Amino acid sequence: MELFNHIYDIMLIVMTVLGVIVFILLQFITPAYGMTFNNRWGPSIRSNLGWFIMEAPVFFSMFILYFISLYYHIRPFNLVTFVMFIFFEFHYFQRSFIFPLLMRGQSKMPLSIILTGFTFNTFNAIMQGGWLFFFAPMSAYPISWFWSPQFIIGTCIFLFGMVVNIYADRVIRELRKNDMDNNYYLPDGWMFRRINSANYLGEILEWLGFAILTWSVPGLVFLIWTFANIVPRSKAVYERYTQFFGEEFTTQKRYKIFPGIY
Repeated sequence: MELFNHIYDIMLIVMTVLGVIVFILLQFITPAYGMTFNNRWGPSIRSNLGWFIMEAPVFFSMFILYFISLYYHIRPFNLVTFVMFIFFEFHYFQRSFIFPLLMRGQSKMPLSIILTGFTFNTFNAIMQGGWLFFFAPMSAYPISWFWSPQFIIGTCIFLFGMVVNIYADRVIRELRKNDMDNNYYLPDGWMFRRINSANYLGEILEWLGFAILTWSVPGLVFLIWTFANIVPRSKAVYERYTQFFGEEFTTQKRYKIFPGIY
C-alpha cells in the first residue's frame, strides 16, 4: 500500500505541474469548440455526443472506485465521504447525461478535444476517488466533519456554484430557438449584466467549494485545473462576443468571469 501511496503522491505533483503548464499554453492556444470551433483541430462529431464521451468516464470511474473500496473492505462505509461522493457524482451526472440532451443546435467538437477531456477526467476520478476511498487518513472525516467550518462553508459555495452554473447554461441554451438554430446570441439579464461567463464562474465556485469541503490536496489540484482551463476560456469567449456583437457588447463593460477583478 505504501507503494501505491507514493505513486499517488507523485501523480498529484505531476498533475499540479501540468495544470500550470496548461494555463500558460491556453494564453496562446484557443481550443476549438463552442463559439471558437474551427476545422483545424481534426475530425469532429456532434457536441452533445462529445460532451457525453468526455464527461461520462469520471462519473463511472468514481463509482467503480467507490464500489471497489467497499466491496474489498479497503475502507468501511463513511457517511461523510459518501456525501462528498454524491456531490461529485451529481455534478457529473448532470454534465454527462442531462446537459448533452438539452443542448440545442448542430455544433461540433473535435475528437482531439474530446480525447484530452476524456484523459483528464479519468485521472481526476483517480485523484478524487483515490483520496476519498483509499488514501485519506482513516481519521480524516469523522461524523463531526459535517458541522466543521470547512464542510459548511465549502458545501454552501459548492451548491451556490452549481445553481449558477446550471442556470447560466440554461439561459445561454434557451437563446436558441430550436435544434436547427446554430446562431449565437448575446445573453442578458441576471448575472450576465456584469459577468460575461457566468456559467464558468459557477463551475469554478463548485470546485472551490469541493476543495474546501474535502479540505484535501486532490481537491485543490482539481481547482487549479479548473482555473487553468476556464479562465483562459472566458477570455476567448469574451473576445468572440466582441467580434460577433461589437459595440452592443463592449459598451456593457462586462467582466470576463470574476466581478470587479477580471
